[in-house]
Amino acid sequence: MRRAYYFWLAALLALLFGLLMLLAPGQAASAFQLGTSNGSTNTIFRVLGSVMLGVALLNFLVRDHTMSETLRAVLWANVAIHGIGFLGDLWSVQQGDVPFAGVAIGLVAHLIVLLGGLYYLLRPAAQ
Repeated sequence: MRRAYYFWLAALLALLFGLLMLLAPGQAASAFQLGTSNGSTNTIFRVLGSVMLGVALLNFLVRDHTMSETLRAVLWANVAIHGIGFLGDLWSVQQGDVPFAGVAIGLVAHLIVLLGGLYYLLRPAAQ
């Protein structure tokens, strides 16, 4: 996959999750099988959604950049966000906070961005 396509995909995933969380936090809570949403849940989802939209914009803006220290920093940020998010989702399942089905689609999204970021970090000549 071309690096530009990776950043397009990372941006699109962050955009979709971010819009869902920001504009429909109750739907997001339901999709993640968190039960009935309340004011606190909605607030957390809206904040997370706004952060995800910022990540989407960042990935979109660097999509055509050549490899540089700045692009490596963005790749490391993607790896960190999605690596930690992946572990956090699994931890939530292990603790019984959410069923596996509630985080399964998120785990797939985390893996796509995480593995893609690692690929381009370990193979900087890959375009």
